Amino acid sequence: MPRFLIYAPDYPDHLAERYAVRPEHLERNKSDPAGLVAYSGPIAPRIGTKQRDTEPPAGQLNLAGSFMVWNMDNIDQAWARVKEDVYWRAGVWDKERLIVEELLDI
Repeated sequence: MPRFLIYAPDYPDHLAERYAVRPEHLERNKSDPAGLVAYSGPIAPRIGTKQRDTEPPAGQLNLAGSFMVWNMDNIDQAWARVKEDVYWRAGVWDKERLIVEELLDI
């Protein structure tokens, strides 16, 4: 089955928006079929950026996006799953910079 890399950076200064909908994001991920997610996790802010140097609210991590590797039949399915996510729908992920690419086994 093909694997797809999803790089989904947040819009700048959207940490509050991310945390506001994060419970829905995490709950949706629980319903993904077994084997769909090969790897996923948050992305830290880039070194040297304003966000990297900003202290997040107490008890929260300073997050700046998401990284996933999904096992799916085709790129259209990967894009459909991206667009179902609350981070996409709520305008947390930067839609102009989000990348979905097929990975090759070599």
